[in-house]
Amino acid sequence: MREFGSEFDYVGDDGAIQSIWNGFSTFKLLRCGRDAVSGTAIAMLKERGIKTVWVPALSCISMYGGFILEGFKVNFYPIDERFNPLLDEKSDYKDSVVLFMLYYGVTDLNSVGGFIKNHKECVSIVDITHAVWNEDAYCLPADAFIGSIRKSVGVVNGGIFLSNKFSIEAKNVPNKFTQLREGAFKLKNIYNNTRDENIKNEYRKMFSDAELSLNNDTGVFSADNKSIRTVLSLNTEEIKRKRTLNFNKLSALLHGLSSVRPLCGKLQKNAIPFSLPVLVSNQSEVQLKLAKQGVYAPVLWPINENAKKVCKFSEKVSENMLSLPIDQRYSPDDMDLIYERLKQAVYD
Repeated sequence: MREFGSEFDYVGDDGAIQSIWNGFSTFKLLRCGRDAVSGTAIAMLKERGIKTVWVPALSCISMYGGFILEGFKVNFYPIDERFNPLLDEKSDYKDSVVLFMLYYGVTDLNSVGGFIKNHKECVSIVDITHAVWNEDAYCLPADAFIGSIRKSVGVVNGGIFLSNKFSIEAKNVPNKFTQLREGAFKLKNIYNNTRDENIKNEYRKMFSDAELSLNNDTGVFSADNKSIRTVLSLNTEEIKRKRTLNFNKLSALLHGLSSVRPLCGKLQKNAIPFSLPVLVSNQSEVQLKLAKQGVYAPVLWPINENAKKVCKFSEKVSENMLSLPIDQRYSPDDMDLIYERLKQAVYD
């Protein structure tokens, strides 16, 4: 059975360096996005004495957990139904970090840029995990950009830190996360050729164990050299083309499902879609039915109870959304299969 949305297969480098991040004085590829968060928190505490961070309510713990580990006070702020920040102008952002998330390719860059320009008293950090291919995003006047590229392409390591204002420190030593993911990618390659379910269970456990290892193996680690070469030589134009085609195809098909509401309307100019988030009335049931049909649609994200109190829209998204895969591994014809399986999961 054709599977959609599982962990990416490993992508090798093609040797042609064509990085879209050449304009930054500091570019670091790290073990994972959490390391970019932790490195930023450490730098802000050490260099500027900052101990407060503002985070959008629709955030997973990995987006701000590094700040918690360094003893920061975390304040949640709401977002509107277009996924734009709703920061209270009456609040005091002085001596604070304000974290922005560019959701799914629909967040208005002007809404983020406008706040940053008007609040130079704070340190502005933009999470570009969902907008990693959108070159317009890097024109925002932020102090730094952080994120995870391994959610968009198959690499062992893939945390990103970019800045023209400050740098972060990272260890260049072996770690369990990297070792486990290297092993998992090798097993997944074997599974792709054999379809041995035992091997599938083994590599999935290794990927899961790698994520769990981050809870114990804390710190900020550099990416392995192979991941760095791969990321810097990605064929980004082909990635952009395929994602856009798939997103447009599946979006059009979903108009035929009255019980499924796409959360992305029109993409922002030059935005490249991360996934296609939808709202369903019975999230866990539909997710399970899809998984049994080989469509893995994660929840982005389960959120903190305090975050729910701050933003009802974020609570609604967290409790009702599924993220449908539209990435470069697939074709527009594959979107027909995903649609049919979604329709069966919703109506059966």
